[in-house]
Amino acid sequence: MSYSNAATSYKQAENFYIKGIETPHGRVQILFDQLEINLEKLIVKHPKTDFVSYGKVLQCLTILAESLDHQKGGDLAEQLVELYDYCARTVKQYLVEKDVKKLEEVLSLVGEISDSWKSITPK
Repeated sequence: MSYSNAATSYKQAENFYIKGIETPHGRVQILFDQLEINLEKLIVKHPKTDFVSYGKVLQCLTILAESLDHQKGGDLAEQLVELYDYCARTVKQYLVEKDVKKLEEVLSLVGEISDSWKSITPK
């Protein structure tokens, strides 16, 4: 690969850099952001279902739940696992019932947690 090709590739890759990906705190924030974005997409497309966004919502909730440190997090980690599980079940119920209020409820819950997460200063 020539120098100019390498430089061009590097510049293109730099354009795909996601802010926050370098820290655990930032990666969790990215998950919250993606979760909110995809919940909003589901709400906007209601009553049709955007199955890509639906899958991303469930995947984000699963990753958030599975990434918790139960040793350090204790009761809070358990409560968050239960909350993420509730959110996933509610999103799945939406698919059956097509009640957009279920998505709005999950978006509200996730928004509160996301706002709290943003207020934490990473170490």
